[in-house]
Amino acid sequence: MGMIDRLANAEHRLASSGMVRFAAIGATLLAGCVGTLASERDATSRAGGPDAPPHEAFVDPADLDPAIPAPESFIGHAVGEKAVRYNALFAYLAALADGSPLVTMTPYAETHEGRTLYYLTITSEANHARLAQIREDNAKLADPRKLSDDSEAEKIIDENPGVAWLAYSIHGDELSSTDAAMQLAYQLAAGTDDATQRLRDELVIHIDPLMNPDGRERYLGQLEQLTGKVPNTDYQAMQHRGLWSAGRGNHYLFDLNRDWLMQVHPETRGRAAAILSWNPHLVVDSHEMGGLDTYLFDPPREPFNVHLSEGNMKWRRRFSADQAAAFDAHGWSYYTGEWYEEWYPGYTNAWANLLGAVGILYEQAGVNQAALKHPSGWTLTYHDAVHHHLTSSLANLETLRANRREILAEYHADRKWAVSDEGPFVETFLLPPQTDHSKFARFADLLRRHGIEVTISDTPITASGVSDVWGKALDSLALPAGTLVASSHQPHRRILHAVLGFDPHMSDSFLLEERNDLENRRGSRIYDQTAWNLPMAYGLEGYWATDVREGADDAPVAPSRETETDLSSPPQYGYLIDGADADVYPALVALLDAECKPRVATKPFTVAGRSYLPGSVLLRRYENPDGLADRLRELVIDFNVDVAPVGTALAEEGPDLGGRRFRLLNRPRVAIASQWPIATTSFGSTWLLLDERLRLRASPINVQRLGRMDLRAYNVLILPHTWSPGMLAGVLDKGAVRRLRQWIEAGGTLIALGNSAAFVAGKDRGLSGVRIRREVLDKLGEYAEAHEREQAARSIEIDPASIWGDTPDEPEGDTMRDDSAAGDGADDADASDADENESSSSADKNKTDKPASGKSDKEKDKEKLERDDAWNRIFSPQGAMVAAQLDPEHWLTFGAGPASGPARPVREARRLSVMVAGGYAYMSKYPVATPVRLAGKDDLRLSGLLWPEARQRLQHTAYATVERVGNGQIILFAADPFFRGYAEGTGRLLLNAVLLGPGMGASAPLPW
Repeated sequence: MGMIDRLANAEHRLASSGMVRFAAIGATLLAGCVGTLASERDATSRAGGPDAPPHEAFVDPADLDPAIPAPESFIGHAVGEKAVRYNALFAYLAALADGSPLVTMTPYAETHEGRTLYYLTITSEANHARLAQIREDNAKLADPRKLSDDSEAEKIIDENPGVAWLAYSIHGDELSSTDAAMQLAYQLAAGTDDATQRLRDELVIHIDPLMNPDGRERYLGQLEQLTGKVPNTDYQAMQHRGLWSAGRGNHYLFDLNRDWLMQVHPETRGRAAAILSWNPHLVVDSHEMGGLDTYLFDPPREPFNVHLSEGNMKWRRRFSADQAAAFDAHGWSYYTGEWYEEWYPGYTNAWANLLGAVGILYEQAGVNQAALKHPSGWTLTYHDAVHHHLTSSLANLETLRANRREILAEYHADRKWAVSDEGPFVETFLLPPQTDHSKFARFADLLRRHGIEVTISDTPITASGVSDVWGKALDSLALPAGTLVASSHQPHRRILHAVLGFDPHMSDSFLLEERNDLENRRGSRIYDQTAWNLPMAYGLEGYWATDVREGADDAPVAPSRETETDLSSPPQYGYLIDGADADVYPALVALLDAECKPRVATKPFTVAGRSYLPGSVLLRRYENPDGLADRLRELVIDFNVDVAPVGTALAEEGPDLGGRRFRLLNRPRVAIASQWPIATTSFGSTWLLLDERLRLRASPINVQRLGRMDLRAYNVLILPHTWSPGMLAGVLDKGAVRRLRQWIEAGGTLIALGNSAAFVAGKDRGLSGVRIRREVLDKLGEYAEAHEREQAARSIEIDPASIWGDTPDEPEGDTMRDDSAAGDGADDADASDADENESSSSADKNKTDKPASGKSDKEKDKEKLERDDAWNRIFSPQGAMVAAQLDPEHWLTFGAGPASGPARPVREARRLSVMVAGGYAYMSKYPVATPVRLAGKDDLRLSGLLWPEARQRLQHTAYATVERVGNGQIILFAADPFFRGYAEGTGRLLLNAVLLGPGMGASAPLPW
């Protein structure tokens, strides 16, 4: 049974009108946490030690109903003494819901580790009695098309309570806000004072107390092991840091606060659905930051996302002023802005702001449930951190209550604009049908998860005023039936354009500030990636159009998918599986697990009247075990792959099925390097791709022990992105590198991502023929020449007269040469190469004519190149989308990139958008194969901030390389190809590397 079905059944059993008391759940959770509570009592001493002064009361005066259970009675310690555990937390919250008519508790998701996520709803009894009507009326404000007239809207604005969604601890190692959420729930349920009663009367308050329980429990387990008997206030102590995996991420070590765009994980999917169902007017996202800081909250600074409403920042400033006043009453420190900007729309509060809510961020100095001494001598306690969050939430709720009517009115007005014909952002998004049907379906599903309305056209359409992902403008475009259409005239117009807009621009004023900081060596003001476009990340050919009409006469035919295959009787020769769809990969894993012998086509071919692309799978009957047909029938059901019986090995076009163009795959035995200095998020995205999506067994191994491991157990080793090549060199010494090379030469496939690729390509490493650009500045001319010959080899044209004629024309020099392709310093590099070709007498002359400085002109030129390159690296991208050129004949690119479409001839369909970041650029030349190479500087940038210096450095450099080393191979990726779990376009390259690599690029040992 799926997660949604289990939750639906749970709600059906436990709910009354959608919500219910949770006595049964509370009893279960309480039983499960008894042992945890016992161990917690001895884990740490009270923060600050036994002689610490008494803590300030959370709320003063606190008028509380004694009939409502306090948290201490369930969790075994005072709130703020130490971090509450998952079982104890939800046992208490269930008891609170069972004991108060003001509280209900609703499950909304289940984590990878099987923990249920709940949110509490707290409001007055009168509001609870009409909760379903409140939600329905609020949905009408959110979608004015559901209203009968303006008077109905006015009535709802006058009478409906404001809706708040308060979310805590999305990062599992940011502990204090969950304890604040628990205390807030108690205050709102038990408070008898006038202020608390007004909040309940005029608001519906949803509390999401713990967004990442898997990470929190992992982290608290680490802290319990690392904490001694004596409280330690040293910021550098391990009890303030945790271990490598820590608790920031979820089970797969993903940062859930950056999963809102992609919604890869069940936690995010369930949470997004719950928030969208309530259309809240206020969303709070509570965090922790470095322990030696103070407290940060809204508003942010530039750059601002261009799709935020004009009124959004006004309200955030108002909430901020009230929150500041609450802190001032206690004399607490805080600040706003500084490092906090809101360009990237993938955070919790950023996503909420684009939905029309007022989204607010908190950042409390983290104390990790122990006291922490600051340089001033002042000691921050865990109780202090909890108190700050609680005070912030109460202040925000009061601001929403006091301004309820005006906030609801502006919320409704913004949605009226969204469904209207008024600009800006009135274009329609179009996505034609894809040969990769599963990717198309995942993309459409993701848009719906954002609340975006999409339709699938059942007739051909004509569009005009068109722009595409490559920055090309088209007067008109004909698209087939089956095209996905997302009109801007819908309630979620802002989020639609935010996630699908090709190229939003930062303000000129911010660019000036950013450039000023960079040139003065103060670092970047950008907090996160600058590009995120979903069609680019998915590797899809999408369009925006100003006008869309049905009934195109010249629309192309949509790619079909034949899945009605009769597998009842075995064919004479074997079976073919279309490789266009990404679902072929989990199907391949299942076949290999079943000891089948799949082969992969390296050339296009046609058989039985049907054409297949490279990457399609052949199963010869005589090579495979009995029961193959039954296994294939299961694949059709499990993975929806297209399996076709074939009765002959004779192809009508292309290679015959019995020839050498069908390569036998070798079952991958995969190890993934983990632990410091491997980046947790890169490890996590790779692990999730193989484990969760493919169900491919992969062994996470400790990179620090790599030199002492028996690598013969694996034929694929993945080095995820590392924090820096130098750090990786610190754990992989010369002996480890030597053993690694021996393993590769024996037939291993090494795959290195991002900075790990820079480690492998280092010229002193002795592993790869690829070079980091900064190490070969005096040889850029050689690489430019190699690139030109590579490009010429992919677009060969023959002049028969020059071959068969009596007097063929002689070429005048190197007509292919284009110095601009060499990148910065190309002219200097050419001069250096010319120096190297001087006669020995000239070389001797240079030696004897050295200037007084002791350096030759050549050495000076090289130093100048190095200084220029170091300066240009200051302007390296921090996450931009750029265009890359594919080699369609190389197996690493099979299935990758947009298929040729209505606006893209087959010959031009060799591009893919890729994410680039950081200061490393990779140079490659024969015999290294470069299946994916970045475009020239004029065509390079697609989306995001890419300074001219970065364009110059990155143009024509390698994104993905493959090179043979003995019987094995090295595959390098310039960046993490499955970045944040949603880079489907480049993710397919990684799938090819893992699943096809051991058979396509390495030599497997013979079976005898």
